[in-house]
Amino acid sequence: MNSILNSLIWLFLINDQQELPPPADPSPTSIGVWTGPDFMKKEHKVGPDEFQISQSVQYVLQDNTGTVWIATGKDGVCVFDGTDYTYFTTYEGLAGNAVRTILQDSQGNVWMATNGGISRKNKQGWTTYTTANGLPDNEILTLYLDKKGVLWAGTRKGLAKFENDAFSTLPMYRSPRNGNDKPVSTPVQFIYEDNAGQLWFGTTGYGLFKFDGKTLENVIKPGC
Repeated sequence: MNSILNSLIWLFLINDQQELPPPADPSPTSIGVWTGPDFMKKEHKVGPDEFQISQSVQYVLQDNTGTVWIATGKDGVCVFDGTDYTYFTTYEGLAGNAVRTILQDSQGNVWMATNGGISRKNKQGWTTYTTANGLPDNEILTLYLDKKGVLWAGTRKGLAKFENDAFSTLPMYRSPRNGNDKPVSTPVQFIYEDNAGQLWFGTTGYGLFKFDGKTLENVIKPGC
């Protein structure tokens, strides 16, 4: 048994500059654990900016012309036409440089959810929509096009939809609802349309909401 303990096996990865370290305890019955060479212990660093599209990529869309739109977390939108990469930021007309979602509608408009509002890009140029245009907040978390072509926007403070070239905010009430309740202000982070045409909205703070085309309700467990 002692012969086995005296034969310590060290599994290691070393580079050319580093030697195998001795055991912490030289006694014949000790087993040491080596955590690897020093170069393996260095803190991981992100790659250099000049090599990357962006350090944070949030979403990618290929439009109906084959152009790829890349939403970044701080560098605006990067557009790849198959040959060149072109960046659009607030300097060129983008509403905000943090972009979360990109969609294209049936008319060819490209919509972008940003931290400064909603941007629409088409052949005529850039259009920005903010709280001045009916949004409940300028921090846009998600966008969704339903089967009827209606654009929905989930913001940091509620829900809006785009019709007749303007956004309108939909009041959201918690359930069970009392007569004196006021609409809640809640982040809407997820939107989905089911096979029946009902829209579902995931929020932070008030759970799930459902819209059947007429009524927007807070979905709660049966019997509550």
